[in-house]
Amino acid sequence: MDIGRMNKRVTFCRYSEKTGTLLQTEQILEEIKTVWAGVEPMRGREYQEAQRVRPELTYKITTRYHKGITPDMFIKFKDRYFNIISIINVRERNEMLEIICTEKIIKKQEGVSHGDRF
Repeated sequence: MDIGRMNKRVTFCRYSEKTGTLLQTEQILEEIKTVWAGVEPMRGREYQEAQRVRPELTYKITTRYHKGITPDMFIKFKDRYFNIISIINVRERNEMLEIICTEKIIKKQEGVSHGDRF
């Protein structure tokens, strides 16, 4: 494990349901844990969705092993959000996690905005 490459702060987030003042249920994106990680782009591609071309970037995020990280979480890095595709416990030694995730890029009229807001 190369600790020097883990020089970015990422936050694991997940949706939780909260009851509001009028007893309505709303989903809130809550931050679970902030850790040091390495963030590396792996590849990019475009795919056709609803007659629109959507670019998608795949990243590998490497961090120390943390218990309780699941694929239903999101990763926040700066002002971008990533969907977790898979979590690999490297060599099954509970030392390091390799997380494969995607970031969707949404094109706006003024320019390019990174990441879907969930």
